[in-house]
Amino acid sequence: MKKIIMLCVSLVLLGLFLVGQKIIQKTQVMEVSVISPEDAQSLLAARTPFGEEDMVSLQINGIEAAWEQEEKRYYIPKNMEEDYWKGTLSATAKGLSVSVAWLFDDAFFDMRQAIADEHMFQCLVYDDNNYKLVSVLFTGLPVMQITGEMGGQGTRVALFDPVQNVQGSYQVDESLAYYNIRGNASKRFEKLGYRLELFYEDGSEGNDLSFLGMRTDNDWQLKAMYSDRSKLRDKLSIDLWNQIADKTATAADNGCHMEYLELIINGEYRGLYGLVEPTDYKSLELNKERDLIYKVASDEWPDNDLFDKSEAMESFSCAGVNIRQSSKTYTPGLWEPFRTFWNHGYEMDSKEDLKTLYTLIDRQNFINYDLYYNAISGMDNRFKNIIYSTTVEADGTYTIRRIPWDQNYSWGDDFEQGEEKDIKNIRYNPLLAKKWLNEEVFRNMQAYDDQLAADMQTTWQSWRESFLQEDLWITYAKDQMSYLIDSGAFFRDTQRWPDSENIPSTQEIETFINTHFQWLDKYLAEN
Repeated sequence: MKKIIMLCVSLVLLGLFLVGQKIIQKTQVMEVSVISPEDAQSLLAARTPFGEEDMVSLQINGIEAAWEQEEKRYYIPKNMEEDYWKGTLSATAKGLSVSVAWLFDDAFFDMRQAIADEHMFQCLVYDDNNYKLVSVLFTGLPVMQITGEMGGQGTRVALFDPVQNVQGSYQVDESLAYYNIRGNASKRFEKLGYRLELFYEDGSEGNDLSFLGMRTDNDWQLKAMYSDRSKLRDKLSIDLWNQIADKTATAADNGCHMEYLELIINGEYRGLYGLVEPTDYKSLELNKERDLIYKVASDEWPDNDLFDKSEAMESFSCAGVNIRQSSKTYTPGLWEPFRTFWNHGYEMDSKEDLKTLYTLIDRQNFINYDLYYNAISGMDNRFKNIIYSTTVEADGTYTIRRIPWDQNYSWGDDFEQGEEKDIKNIRYNPLLAKKWLNEEVFRNMQAYDDQLAADMQTTWQSWRESFLQEDLWITYAKDQMSYLIDSGAFFRDTQRWPDSENIPSTQEIETFINTHFQWLDKYLAEN
């Protein structure tokens, strides 16, 4: 009987606690009071507006919030899946701490809808004599703010994340930084991609921070996703490769990770971006002194003369192939592993070449890569946009593995043809759903390896029975699209970059998946 009474008392106390929490949530937002119109009017009547020179600003957890100049509003992220508030809002004026309050707004009671509708909230910042009304837009995505000249010194970056961080808190990070344009293709577009490097306050390199639940690092990439109308293709492709790589016994085939955010640079809203970890010696768990990473970035093919020239010039580049330098000093023989692979893989013309090739590469990894880019129809990942992760043993032997990157021409998107093609050079092509893609090395392997077709089929079937099922990837695509739309970010990006021709739908990707996976089932069973 006593146990029952204690249980009832506990339930009552829990209920009172939850009711109390709801009351607090209704009267406070980010630990700041929500005041009535009457109280707000009383405060305003006793004060005069701050001047423009008084530098009024809002902070989240002590870091200045992201300000957008054109619409004159702050961007404050909120986790849409949580009905409670995280983070501490504060304000300053003239460099001093001042009071801040939210004006009462019914929209606080339905924040998911308010975020989707881009509802504007009002903050009242005030001291004993002055006040200022500040507009705030809540977004469902993390927000990054970069302040400073591109390529210059003294730049600062701040990332506000109550959504993706693994601690479940309102994570706010700030750092000295350097940023510049990332990618040759990106330079063609008005919406640019960026590379971001973090520094310590004394200007020294290597300020490693964990962003959006990803790894701890000082080197990051911001993908503009300008040519992908869905903003989903890179995300789906990256996550699929990671599921494939997670099933192998080595970290040397690890892919990168990507999470979404909204970007503001020097007060200018730049839109929806993907924050990406680079694929490098760290992510692949390679030895910087001994192992090698070759990156194929363009369609320009090397040959023996070009390899000789690069060796003679001690160059880290050869045609469209580059060696990731990290902290390397050029030493003779850096090109030898890739050159040998090239001569026996791309130039294969006998079973002896095949036999040599199989002493150089991870055969299963090459099967995985071939099936992968066919699963996504990675039109731009057959020769270029490949990283060759090369582990070198103490005796000089090595193993080469393929890893994809920049997979935006995928899931049914293809190169646009004709003289009138758009600058983005990309359009959905339904014919890809019933097409097998070939590339030179794997085509050569198929010609001389009688067991390859059976091993491809075995691998494909294992995928189809586990993680590569239509409903899983369609549901995932829908969930990601809902996330982008409900956050308000997809709509804002569409307004900011109308020439990107954003489509707030997964219909093309769903059609591709439903047709392509089953077509590949039949193709691999018959070939």
